[in-house]
Amino acid sequence: MAPNMSFEPGRSTSRWHKAVSSESLPPRSLSKVRIGGEAVLLARLEDGTLAASSPVCPHEAADLAEGSIYMGAINCPRHHYLYDLRTGENRYPRNVFPADLAARLEPLRLFDVKEEQGWIWVRLGEE
Repeated sequence: MAPNMSFEPGRSTSRWHKAVSSESLPPRSLSKVRIGGEAVLLARLEDGTLAASSPVCPHEAADLAEGSIYMGAINCPRHHYLYDLRTGENRYPRNVFPADLAARLEPLRLFDVKEEQGWIWVRLGEE
């Protein structure tokens, strides 16, 4: 079922929430929004792909909205940890840590995201 376009940002339709207009999120940009009482970080990667994640770094709770997009990942502003915005996996320092430390790195929480009729929609996963 297509989303009802008469809804306002943050209002839901079948668990999908209208977040922002497509034009408000150009490539290589971030936008922190509140949807259903939850903070969500929206990103448009270098190639135009959309991503939606928690805005909180799993390492030390830094605000990822203050970070930057780098090669399809979010670069945390505090310690420059890189989290892949397609998988949530830590890319750095995972690749230089000993295996036992790398295994303890928490992934970044991701949300489903789509773009339809000029809007970016996010599904929070609530039942």
